[in-house]
Amino acid sequence: MAIPFVQELIFGLVLGSFIALGAIGFTLVYGLVNMINFAHGEFVTVGAYVGLIAAQFVGLPLAVAIVVALVVTSVFGWGVAQVTFEPLNDAGAVPLLLTSIGLGLVLRNGIRLVSGASPRYIEVTRPTAYRFEEWGFFFTDQQAFIVGLTLVSVVALHLFLNRTMIGVAMRATADDEDLALVTGIDTRRVRHVVWLLASGFAGIAGVLLAVSRSANPSLGFGQLLLILTAAILGGAGSPYGAVVGSYILGIGISMAVAFLPTGVSEFGTTMAFVVLIVVLLVRPGGIVNQEVRES
Repeated sequence: MAIPFVQELIFGLVLGSFIALGAIGFTLVYGLVNMINFAHGEFVTVGAYVGLIAAQFVGLPLAVAIVVALVVTSVFGWGVAQVTFEPLNDAGAVPLLLTSIGLGLVLRNGIRLVSGASPRYIEVTRPTAYRFEEWGFFFTDQQAFIVGLTLVSVVALHLFLNRTMIGVAMRATADDEDLALVTGIDTRRVRHVVWLLASGFAGIAGVLLAVSRSANPSLGFGQLLLILTAAILGGAGSPYGAVVGSYILGIGISMAVAFLPTGVSEFGTTMAFVVLIVVLLVRPGGIVNQEVRES
């Protein structure tokens, strides 16, 4: 007996994984640096191209290419933040927001000038499909890898935030930066780590998107609204809420495309925003009941 719901659930989990990796970094920056970074999508794109170079041109295995993208994108994002965002740290939210919008535009067009507008593909071994004909669904080893790597990344982040001194310092700074300063926490160092982590997660997302789709200059920008929506849906500033919000969003889009009438299903992403509006009307703080802060 076919169960189409299961197949769409699998597709939704994969889509949610892409969104989650981007949303974690986005919400870490919001929660600890207190800024909405519209250039975050370009960090995803940088990760995609670094993974492309490492896997396609250098010939590294995909797992190694992901590690390379993680490291390079982390350093890239941190370096960009030191040049553009950190000098404006005390200027307020609006200057930071406008800077991030401008930076995103510069990076996106810079990548287009260097790489060209044509999509680039990472050639990997053809995915192996595992079919369950009696249940009417299948999944591939590539899909399992994407979801599995995302869950491992989330667990690693959880352990980092709860089992390391710098992780505890990050949580304390997110709760109250002034109090963290009084207790002797080096909040500047915390911000450095936040930028490294946020950019690294974006880099992983970029490689996985490039493998399953393609690397192109607008790759990250195309994910940005979904990332922002997931972060707000989960509760702005909460990485755990962002993960939950991402999977709700991914599954919601997949189900909308599959089961709504043809004319409506073409607006799967729009339906996701409808869900977001409904959730925020009922629970303004999102899933974890953490409202967007005033700056």
